[in-house]
Amino acid sequence: MFYFYIFLAVIIQFLVALAQVILKIGARQIDFKKSIYYNLKNKFLVISVFLFILDPILSIITMRVMDFSNFYSFTALGYFFIMLFSWLILKEDIDRRKIIGNLLVIVGVLIFNL
Repeated sequence: MFYFYIFLAVIIQFLVALAQVILKIGARQIDFKKSIYYNLKNKFLVISVFLFILDPILSIITMRVMDFSNFYSFTALGYFFIMLFSWLILKEDIDRRKIIGNLLVIVGVLIFNL
């Protein structure tokens, strides 16, 4: 059962990174010349706000079982997921330093939690 909460901690970081990338996409579509109501209908902004609300709920559920230091170490995975989504969704370039840095982050998370 504890492995479920480890999985949930990874999923939380996945959702946070996804929400951030979706928020960036939505922010690009904001038109300040139009009404606030028009901008609130932006589906990307709505989805990102929903994910940002879901994250603390899932975090509370997870932290009831996991030690906070272990849970918090998973937040470093956000760097990896942001890099992945930036490459897949935003079509940003990834260089060798980013890959090496993210591999070190993943290794660090694994070592810390063993």
